Amino acid sequence: DQWEEFFVKGINIGMALPGHWFTQFPDDEDVYYDWFVQISELNVNTLRIYTLIDPAFYRALYLYNMDNPDKPLWLLQGIWPEEHPKNNDYWNNTYLESFKKEIELGIDAIHGNALIPQRKGRAFGRYIANVSPWTLGYLVGRELEAQEVEANNKVNMDKDFNGEFIEVKDGSTPTEAWLAWACDSTIEYEKQKYKWMRPVSIVSWPTLDVTQHESEWSDKGDKSNQFNDLEVVDIRNFMTTEKCKTGFFGTYHIYPNYPDFMNNEKIYESYFDEQGSFMYGGYLKEFLGTHTGFPALVGEFGMATGMGTAHENPTGLHHGGVNEIQQGEMIVRMMKTIKNEDYIGGCIFEWMDEWAKKTWTTESFMIPYEHHVYWHNAICPEQNYGILANETVKPEEPDVTMTDKNGVIEKMELYHDATFVYIDLYSKQKFDFDTQNLYIGLDTYDRNNGNFKYSPQLSLEAPTGIEFLVELTKNSRNILVNPSYNIGRLKFSSKIDKSGKYEIIDPIINKGRVTKTGRVIPEIRDNGSRLYYGDFVGNKYSYFVENDKVLHLRIPWGRLNVTDPTSRTVLNDAKKYNYYPERDVFDTQISSGFVITAVLTNPNGKLLDIFPGTIDENNIRWNELNPYAWKTWTWETPPYVQRKKKSYSIIQENKRNILKAKQLTYQ
Repeated sequence: DQWEEFFVKGINIGMALPGHWFTQFPDDEDVYYDWFVQISELNVNTLRIYTLIDPAFYRALYLYNMDNPDKPLWLLQGIWPEEHPKNNDYWNNTYLESFKKEIELGIDAIHGNALIPQRKGRAFGRYIANVSPWTLGYLVGRELEAQEVEANNKVNMDKDFNGEFIEVKDGSTPTEAWLAWACDSTIEYEKQKYKWMRPVSIVSWPTLDVTQHESEWSDKGDKSNQFNDLEVVDIRNFMTTEKCKTGFFGTYHIYPNYPDFMNNEKIYESYFDEQGSFMYGGYLKEFLGTHTGFPALVGEFGMATGMGTAHENPTGLHHGGVNEIQQGEMIVRMMKTIKNEDYIGGCIFEWMDEWAKKTWTTESFMIPYEHHVYWHNAICPEQNYGILANETVKPEEPDVTMTDKNGVIEKMELYHDATFVYIDLYSKQKFDFDTQNLYIGLDTYDRNNGNFKYSPQLSLEAPTGIEFLVELTKNSRNILVNPSYNIGRLKFSSKIDKSGKYEIIDPIINKGRVTKTGRVIPEIRDNGSRLYYGDFVGNKYSYFVENDKVLHLRIPWGRLNVTDPTSRTVLNDAKKYNYYPERDVFDTQISSGFVITAVLTNPNGKLLDIFPGTIDENNIRWNELNPYAWKTWTWETPPYVQRKKKSYSIIQENKRNILKAKQLTYQ
């Protein structure tokens, strides 16, 4: 064999299909084979997986590569250490033995030589497909939390490691020594048993980089409590011996919007690509300047679509909230920069949407947490990173139809799926929100609490208390919330209000801080109330008007403080909080259903119609209001479809044009 140039154009594959957790792997070869076909057509050359997968994955990869010898898919195999070792001690003998066994099983499986008994939370079965000829390397480890690194370093103080293939320098940390041990053990086992060596990598992320960032200071003017500069994993402390023939490298999960120093370090603004200032490129350049001795792979980068944002980036590469075209364009821009800055490649995060994921803005509000894999949270960025959408489709027939032939609005249809509640309004006249005000009230629970007016300018009283108000007017295209129920302001229980005043849903997504030089960085709040106009392809857009007279509206369950639509559970916690608590802490209650009403006025506030009800010579009469109690689906995987997002074709075309780089080589 001879060495060849190879640039990793990779994609991460998470395995959690809707209704499943991360370790509930598909066991059908056809599922994987179909993915491989689509991934190859995306002009990706490498698959990255995080841990040992079901044997069907490796059988499918073997078959695919045998069928496509001129365009195989290469594999970066992750070897995952269990989280939360006892006392955060990575060097604990029991923990070491368990991890070493996982390393050995992973290598045996790659060589098609493993029979693993059934075990909880891990892959098992008979591994007979030898995919070692297409395995680029092993990625050993995971994103280590700064606090656990700190604790491990304190527990093990003077621990070092000098292995046969990998060792650490004097002055390295006990965590770096442990990572060296793990990588050395990986090389040693494969060489001893299979007479084979391949590149091995540590896995880390910017939280553990070596730079002390000017913006990562506390409001006390010091470095106390600053998570992102607390600890370091420095590849410069690693060394390979002469026996390590195939090399060592670092794999890093680098996103443009987190940690916060990605958004706050002014120095990154001085980096320019062909489109202008690009802070992400500034960080990539800085990081590689501290990464000497070994190559670096960007093991994760990507953009999340959807209706929710968890971090904002000054150059628009936010954590969530982008549309599918933006997703594709931003991924291409990042990949070009990764190549231009001499990384050995990059792996897009991720192949498909995973409903099992969570982020800090949503985890507290998915209650009970064990149910959340059965519904899709469109406002959770982490659930919407995929290039392949796992999405629900609006049902063809409504759950409920209400009619009122006497008014302007003559019909309301209500639908639901595992992502949205849908409201369709049919009008006798053209919907024109520049000359009309449309208010849609949603009473989500407890008819006696909530806001009993639609607007301060309207004397009309709502028939039941409103938690959320959709406002479509010349100056507002929003879904607003009763102030006592605004999670953005740490209010979690709806109270009686007769003011007609509602608030923007605006949780903090970027925390305020003061830099080392005294520069004040203000907090940033997400405008979760804004409704975007567009068709219902994907999960970014909230409403559109069909043929001038039919309004189609959809609202994600998470935006309505529904903590579990599978059981009609909603948030209702009157206690005082100064922060979002851990999962499954908030009080909730089962809703009997939504009462949904609509009011149409002219710009001056004159009533034109109420629904369901009539206005007759200033006599306002509401019809009987029956709660919309949608059918529950607890513990059942709801119907969903898979669809290539619009980003797919953008990435497909541009990946074809990204030339090979000259770093990582493979024998």
